[in-house]
Amino acid sequence: MTLLYLAKEYPDPNYRATERLHKCFLAHVGADRERLEAGIAKADFIKRELEAMYSLRKYRAMKQRYYDEPPPTPNPAWETENQP
Repeated sequence: MTLLYLAKEYPDPNYRATERLHKCFLAHVGADRERLEAGIAKADFIKRELEAMYSLRKYRAMKQRYYDEPPPTPNPAWETENQP
């Protein structure tokens, strides 16, 4: 998947991911090779993070749809143990 496609599917409409992506590409116009490679590496990282977030969202939706289990409750022993 391309980063632009992933940005269009971003869950928060106020984030304006496509506009930020466009600004990022415009900021690297005429940049040297090292800066371009660093930008590409960062874009690849963001792409993988977005793919992971979308996969998790799909997994949670499927789990909620097919399993009738309530969400896990926090462990009360942990809360009392870590209080100041």
